[in-house]
Amino acid sequence: MPASPIHRTMVADTELVLPLSQNSGTIQIVVVANPAVIYFNTRNVAVPAVASNQDGNWVIPATLASVEVEDETAGANSIVRLRSAGTPTIMVTGR
Repeated sequence: MPASPIHRTMVADTELVLPLSQNSGTIQIVVVANPAVIYFNTRNVAVPAVASNQDGNWVIPATLASVEVEDETAGANSIVRLRSAGTPTIMVTGR
């Protein structure tokens, strides 16, 4: 059963931490509106400022897109951490 979808509009260069309602095998992130480059991870590790080195983080290009990646969160529930220079509207869920 999928985790409950979370819908948010990101704040520019501010980390967004989204705890999901369950531990998931995969995480899906959909850019719904206002596309901008998004850096994120599913390891529950802070995402640095946009101008910093982003090694170890996934990236979504500045386009309306849907990506699915493996959940690497250790613990009870999945946690997704995201950061963007823009203000994209996203939907995040786990499967």
